[in-house]
Amino acid sequence: MLLIESLPELSRELTDPLITAREPGLAAQIGDLEIVARCSCSDEFCASFYTAPKPVGSYGPKHRNIELGPAKGMIILDLVDDRIVHVEVLYRDDVGSKLALLFA
Repeated sequence: MLLIESLPELSRELTDPLITAREPGLAAQIGDLEIVARCSCSDEFCASFYTAPKPVGSYGPKHRNIELGPAKGMIILDLVDDRIVHVEVLYRDDVGSKLALLFA
């Protein structure tokens, strides 16, 4: 399922700060990102999801993070080789409830 179709508001929240942060290559990825799995932790405040298969172990040496400054909650992007592989969304019940419906 495409992120832009499943969570269009969140897609915009990701794109705008990436453009502001001078990361146009990452912003361009948003329209093609697929939600492949939801985070399997049991934390009530977590609404994170994977946009690539979850790795076995760590992401490795080409991993980096970008923390975005949303109006509410926290959003951190995990990147491998400048490809968005995980979107960590915390303290966002609106996103969590939509993910719960998508993965019901």
